[in-house]
Amino acid sequence: MPDMNNIQGKAKSSDASSEALLVEYQAAQASAEHHDNLVWTITSIIWGSNLVLLGSILNVVSFSSMRWPLTVLSILGILLPVAVLIFTFQLNCIKRQKYARCKDIEEILHLRQHTNVIFTPGLQKLVFIAVAIAFAVVWCWFLWRVWIPSV
Repeated sequence: MPDMNNIQGKAKSSDASSEALLVEYQAAQASAEHHDNLVWTITSIIWGSNLVLLGSILNVVSFSSMRWPLTVLSILGILLPVAVLIFTFQLNCIKRQKYARCKDIEEILHLRQHTNVIFTPGLQKLVFIAVAIAFAVVWCWFLWRVWIPSV
């Protein structure tokens, strides 16, 4: 005859581990969302400030008299999209790890929230990189324009 105390102990242990996994799942989900929000907050602030900086510089009357300040601002304008890419890749790495843990827990608990998501991998990353490169190219052109006057 099976030991009822042992069976009840296993059931309680299983419930406790399921509860712990659900708590971990919620924490991983919240962390992934937080890191994704950070990416878009940082991107919005930096890209927005980049546009404001570019707009204010374009109002400069004489490039030659402001050559060095414009050079410094141009270098800053080139570095900002690079910083966005670095921050984004690092934060997205953390986000992917958190969602991977969610998927692991879903497999254990027979859930499907993240497992069945269908999307085109890499497309958003490609567009994001293209926009960052476009910002850097505009700033490189502007820097060139400051130092090489048009003929």
